[in-house]
Amino acid sequence: MTTKLVKVSMGYQDIMNDEIKQKDVWVIEDKELIKVFSDMAYFPVISALKEGPMTVKQITKQYNEIVKKRAIKMDIPKDAFEKMKRSEKTIYRYIKELTDLELVVLSGQRLVIGKTATENLYSRAAKVFLLNIEDRWWEESDGETIIQRSARIIQAVEGVQKLDLNCFSKRMIELLNSGNNYLYEALNKKYDEVSKILTEGGFEESKKLLSIINIASMLYSEQSKKNLGECFEE
Repeated sequence: MTTKLVKVSMGYQDIMNDEIKQKDVWVIEDKELIKVFSDMAYFPVISALKEGPMTVKQITKQYNEIVKKRAIKMDIPKDAFEKMKRSEKTIYRYIKELTDLELVVLSGQRLVIGKTATENLYSRAAKVFLLNIEDRWWEESDGETIIQRSARIIQAVEGVQKLDLNCFSKRMIELLNSGNNYLYEALNKKYDEVSKILTEGGFEESKKLLSIINIASMLYSEQSKKNLGECFEE
């Protein structure tokens, strides 16, 4: 294991494991992992670590601050909020579970000046988590029927006389399935530039961001327009 000293502050030194490489962006599609981000036991831990490597003590303090702000926002009574606060022991257990899921990593050690003991430093596995919380409704039994009904609305509103409903349904399903590929292609093609833009936000924005990217990619693709145009019979 190779290490490097990355931070010296009054009273301590942070020594980081140079072999731990934090991703800039991690697009999460696994449904079980996505559930973690909506779990209020784990969410504040991941959110706190957005600020950078922290000890369990620091995470616990930040965790309880996040919970407090949420309680105030939701107008939760003070006695109920007190029950939502967590101890360092409980936070350590949460961190261990998040580490097992590889969402959090043990990234270094904090050496307190004048003491022989060290404290573990933990980091997020990625600066930004993008959650692909896509509702693939078109794969359900009534998906094609819904798409064809939308085509009939277009026919009625736009006065389109000849629209092949089966063709329209097929092409729309192709577009819906391929939408998310655009983000992966963008990261492969311009990783540094795209990831820098993505790191300006957080995983809270991911659903909105992915939705816009998917729609934009459909509108931008000339081939998609051509394929869809074939459904409008002359």
